[in-house]
Amino acid sequence: MPGLATGTQNKNSKQMHMEALEGKTDLKIQQKNGRSPRGYFVFLFVILIVLDQLAKYLASNIFKNYKFAFSLPVPVWLMYPVYFLVVALIVWHVVKYRNSFAWNSALAWTLILAGAAANIIERIILGYVRDFVYISLSRWTGIYNIADGYIIVGIIILLITYNKNSKFQIPNSK
Repeated sequence: MPGLATGTQNKNSKQMHMEALEGKTDLKIQQKNGRSPRGYFVFLFVILIVLDQLAKYLASNIFKNYKFAFSLPVPVWLMYPVYFLVVALIVWHVVKYRNSFAWNSALAWTLILAGAAANIIERIILGYVRDFVYISLSRWTGIYNIADGYIIVGIIILLITYNKNSKFQIPNSK
């Protein structure tokens, strides 16, 4: 992948790309001018929210979910403070370590924040979240939406990334 930058110049871009995919390095995507392409992740963030809203608009069998995230029964008076606290902690972490994220971590946090933003904004505007993806596996059933999927995929990417490093490591904040 052109535009990847590392401390070693001897590796070709294909080898660096493969190491980044495998989580072996702390490669960061950089443009040719050396700056991080945050604009791409901001664009992706917006596109993900638009796609979620479009899917909800086009869905034919909508369930109005008045409960907390993933249909957990949390009282409304507690719901918004918890949303605020969790999103504030995630944003703090992302802002603090934004310059040291590998591309897969940046993608994961973009997915998580886009999913959270899509659902929280919808809950503020409508008073509920529109769910339409019905999943039933044995005794476990649920109704979800695309934004929930973003959050789940983002968490899975983070778990795989951090698991490949054999232990949880906070990136260096340089």
